[in-house]
Amino acid sequence: MFGPRLFVSYRRADSEDSAGRLFEALKARFGERVFLDTSSIPYGEDFRRVIRTRIAASDVVLVVIGTQWLTAADERGPRLQQPDDPVRFEIETALARDGVRIVPVRIGGAEAPPESALPASIRALAALNMAQLRNSTFDVDFNALVDQLHGRMPGDVVRELDGWGRVKAAAAAWPIATLAVTLAALLAAWSGALDLLHIDTHTQRLLLAAGGVNSGEPVLLVGVDAASERARGRPFGPIEHAADWRRDHARLIDRAARAGASAVVFDMFFERATEADAELAAAARRAFAAGKPTRVVFGVRRLAGDAPDLQPGLREAGQPGSLCLIDRGGGALWSTPLAVVPRATTSGELVAAAHPSLSLAALVGEPLRAADLSRRELRFKGPLRATPVQFSGVEPQRRDRPSCRIARAGDDQLTLLLRVAPPGYWRDAARHVSYADALDPARVADDRLKGGVLLVGAMALERNDSNDDIHVVRDGLAARQVFGVELQADAIATLASGRVPQLLTVGWHLATTLLACGVGAAAALVLYRKPRWWRRGALIALALAWMLVAWWLATRDIVLNAAHDVIAMLLSYLAVRAAQWFARTFQRLRRPST
Repeated sequence: MFGPRLFVSYRRADSEDSAGRLFEALKARFGERVFLDTSSIPYGEDFRRVIRTRIAASDVVLVVIGTQWLTAADERGPRLQQPDDPVRFEIETALARDGVRIVPVRIGGAEAPPESALPASIRALAALNMAQLRNSTFDVDFNALVDQLHGRMPGDVVRELDGWGRVKAAAAAWPIATLAVTLAALLAAWSGALDLLHIDTHTQRLLLAAGGVNSGEPVLLVGVDAASERARGRPFGPIEHAADWRRDHARLIDRAARAGASAVVFDMFFERATEADAELAAAARRAFAAGKPTRVVFGVRRLAGDAPDLQPGLREAGQPGSLCLIDRGGGALWSTPLAVVPRATTSGELVAAAHPSLSLAALVGEPLRAADLSRRELRFKGPLRATPVQFSGVEPQRRDRPSCRIARAGDDQLTLLLRVAPPGYWRDAARHVSYADALDPARVADDRLKGGVLLVGAMALERNDSNDDIHVVRDGLAARQVFGVELQADAIATLASGRVPQLLTVGWHLATTLLACGVGAAAALVLYRKPRWWRRGALIALALAWMLVAWWLATRDIVLNAAHDVIAMLLSYLAVRAAQWFARTFQRLRRPST
């Protein structure tokens, strides 16, 4: 509360009820800045000393004059004429003080006392302009009195005080509003409601771009394309040609091992047996037994029981790698589960992990053993790695995915967010060769294969409908088609760069949402009296500032749910504004009762 300090002088026999009503109304406006003579004096205190002290500390003395204020008498006669009359003493003390404003207030239809009827010591009271409070129009008269006490135009102070009341009500309500909005925002994020428009995924895609282009172990994409089909004299895909293609795969493995490639990775599955499987498995074993081992990774897309669905001979000769790719929202954001924590795993910071992704198997030769959930690091058999392999986050799989049957409903996926390369990146001649050319040393020199990861997969085939591993990637509003092998190349490059984007944990997500809601609520309080254009500009500035912080963190590989937080901030702002509106409405409804 704010305003002048008030001293209310009244005569009980004359106006106790009306003075009490006035006192309560003043208390509602000015709080503890109002002093009501005898009712506010503690027992045992010197009345005259307290009155002098209180009047000296007051800015305004209100002298309440009722119909019997002048004529009230006892056995000695009219009380106002007696030197020891408390009301007379209060007025004399006020008149004697410089800087104390005296405002007579007539109530109950009382007339202004004539100067001749007043004792000489207080006759100056009759010359003062008097306020009037009528029972029938108490609220109007009281509001005019409040304006006068503040020295303002009629209505200004009432609006200001009502506004202060609304700010107080909103300030009291904002913790509840903030908590409610936070819980609603988290529920929306958990249920995927915000993903209906892919707002969060588009924002996270932009933030991933802040991390820059992937750099790390080189990837050479070996594309099975229409030129390869013509060169090998057969289409890619039909079962009747599977054995011939696997013999070619064996020759490619031998060639890559001789050239010193670090790994040959097949972005394709090997679920049906063929007569060439033994040749392919033998080539994989030869590559691993070479002086400088070359890992061979075979793709799998589903489980057969609890084991990867891969021909047994190939499983023993090479490493299985999950082909799962997850579209996180309309093609704007992609991820791959680096590993799976089965549903039967005992909870804890260090848990058993299985089923490594194609990208993980391409870069790490040791068998996967466990995952440290607190550090977001994978553990492998053997000594700890000098540079830990990290994952972006832990995400529950709530239902079975027909396109990715490595993980089952109830499992946790240790995901890797992909930094998707710009258009044409993996089709550039520096990073891509045709499958048929890779088999021919005259067309692709050994130096192109040495030390790198050869990623083999289907691309633009002779018949467009022969390759069902085609996906949509969105760069803003623009959509483009990419082959699955290109996304697998992005996964390998992201992981090899050593800069794995980190999603927020549940605790940090809650913290940022609470902070965003607090910022929105505080903005509603601070901006309450500002013009509409000012408020809107400030909200836009706050949202942009939040996004700039998110961008800065993204350069350090921390990916916020920035869009979710900004929405929570705006909702919290609106919630507190609604609390202010309700406070204003109920203030109007309550005003007549004051």
